[in-house]
Amino acid sequence: MMRSARISVLFSLAIVATPAFAQESAIDGARGAVRAHPGDPSASVALGRALRRAGRFADSLAELRRGAASLAGHQPDAAVKLHVEIARTYIAQRDFSQAMVACRVAMAQTGGSNEGHACAAEADLLWRRATDALAELQGAGRTFDGKVAEGRALALQTKDAQAEAAFRDAMSIEPNRAEPHLYLGEYWASIGKTDQGIAELKRAALLDPSDPEAEYQLGRVLPAGQDAVNALEKATHERPNHLDAWVKLAEVDLALGKNENARGAAASALHINGQDASAHVVVGRVALVDGKPDDAIREARAALGVLATSAAAKLLLADAYANKGDIDLALEQYQAAYGLDRQNPDVLVHATLACVKAGRLTSARAYATTATHDFPTWGPGFAALGDALAADGDSSSARAAYDKALQGRGPVDAAAIRTKMAGLH
Repeated sequence: MMRSARISVLFSLAIVATPAFAQESAIDGARGAVRAHPGDPSASVALGRALRRAGRFADSLAELRRGAASLAGHQPDAAVKLHVEIARTYIAQRDFSQAMVACRVAMAQTGGSNEGHACAAEADLLWRRATDALAELQGAGRTFDGKVAEGRALALQTKDAQAEAAFRDAMSIEPNRAEPHLYLGEYWASIGKTDQGIAELKRAALLDPSDPEAEYQLGRVLPAGQDAVNALEKATHERPNHLDAWVKLAEVDLALGKNENARGAAASALHINGQDASAHVVVGRVALVDGKPDDAIREARAALGVLATSAAAKLLLADAYANKGDIDLALEQYQAAYGLDRQNPDVLVHATLACVKAGRLTSARAYATTATHDFPTWGPGFAALGDALAADGDSSSARAAYDKALQGRGPVDAAAIRTKMAGLH
């Protein structure tokens, strides 16, 4: 998206409380179909789904309820589909109770439909209740939605082969549906099978080009680059109030050095929800890059006021203190951040680099050693270890660490590392 287009979206968000005149691609056509055939439940389902995807939940519920009311009990099978979509809209709002009510209504329409049981399983998955979801699915039979829900539940139980089998079964039932590819791709990425995850997510985005969630998940797992930007921009275009996509877009822009674009994306996220910790953190990240550590500290504290256990906010606070030269305060926050999230190697890498800058070389080596021990394939950890060793005069060990950084995973500046290696004595 060009800079002017980004600014236009941000301006739209700033002057309206809801994305009422966003360019959601599927809504106009779906609305036209409802006007042409107001009694067609499939048209109502399509419009309700399009509105939900665009983040317009109240409008989605209104249309789906209108469609359900128009059936007046004489088309129970169609009513089931409408109530399932109502449940999904509540799920999108994280309202378990209302979602389950809609699922139970769907069951009642036909005396306990397969679709109703699969719907209830989807609702259970909102709270990661895999066991409850699988129990519900015993009454769902072999249906597309049931198999997708089964795959998700098995993935929560880390039963990789069984989860994949359920998703593949769903793909065989409905080969042109995106959902099993989306959830399988998301799962593969979450357990480190990034290439397989990206392949499935690309397939999901191809099968359903207007789905903002597929684009967001793809942009989230792609390495920072134009492909990730394109996916995230499409996600925010399809759903202008997709806060997570705006946050990730700002992060990717920062990684690419597109600070002005990052500033706009971060501001959009904060406008959507000023009580979201991740929005405050990314605004603080932009402030830090802009050379405003006090503003970053303020945003970190705002994030912690929303979510006291936010490791990202603690890391931002640590980086801001380090930027100001307050290394003791920074180290306290680095330790707190790592205590909250021991799966994030960035905390140890940032702590290492802060210690190198402050001349705390013993601490730098300690943090870097922990990073390379706990994350033995993470390239940035070895790059930071190389910096610590080089600063401490251990050129031979630094060179070995830099070699491992070039062979590892994760974002490293290979050219910069080779330059450092050339400068070692």
